Amino acid sequence: MNRLDRPWDRFDAYLFDIDGTLIHCTDAIHYFAFCDVLTTLVGREVTLEGVTTHGNVDNGILRDALERAGVLDGGWRARLPEIHRTMAEFVEARRDEVRPTVLPQVREVLEHLRGSGARLGVATGNLERIGRVKLERAGLMGYFNLGGGWSDAHDSRAEVFCAAVAKVRAACGAATSICVLGDTPADIAAARANGLPVIAVATGIYSFKQLSEEQPELCLHSLSDLVDASART
Repeated sequence: MNRLDRPWDRFDAYLFDIDGTLIHCTDAIHYFAFCDVLTTLVGREVTLEGVTTHGNVDNGILRDALERAGVLDGGWRARLPEIHRTMAEFVEARRDEVRPTVLPQVREVLEHLRGSGARLGVATGNLERIGRVKLERAGLMGYFNLGGGWSDAHDSRAEVFCAAVAKVRAACGAATSICVLGDTPADIAAARANGLPVIAVATGIYSFKQLSEEQPELCLHSLSDLVDASART
């Protein structure tokens, strides 16, 4: 069911999640960046086993992994700038090993929206320096003229989306219409918390049925559905 209040390509601005919505990374560089910094912090091997990563944000993943390892907030929060820098440098040093696969019809959708005059940004759980590496390696960074929301200063997806919306409206005006595209129930909930319509796309780990049950304004099997719809109009 389509609950959007206008055609999907008639919003002023769009905020895209990265992993599972725009790309899949077939490497594990981001994962190993977590393991490396967590092991250093705790003094013994720590992985992300048992930690929810899909729909989470990098700060939230750090928090959850450290809680499982028995480390309280007071032991690491003050070191977040150092932690972020260490993770980003780990990924940047291995940027040639980052292997993103662009998901079906992503470039076509981005080209279509850019051609219609829409402004594009991101709202993602990635730290900014890491997210930029992924998008640059995928050849997509140039589409995102608004920058957007990253997880560096935030523990929840709703906070990330709020920051992204503030950037969009500062750049484009308070009356700017904004639509979110994401692949997890957390994206849907975060969009709803910020009063934004959301297009959910089942190209991550969540099925079309699972996403539909969260009642996004529009649910798709992939972004190919949008390209096909445009071709028919």
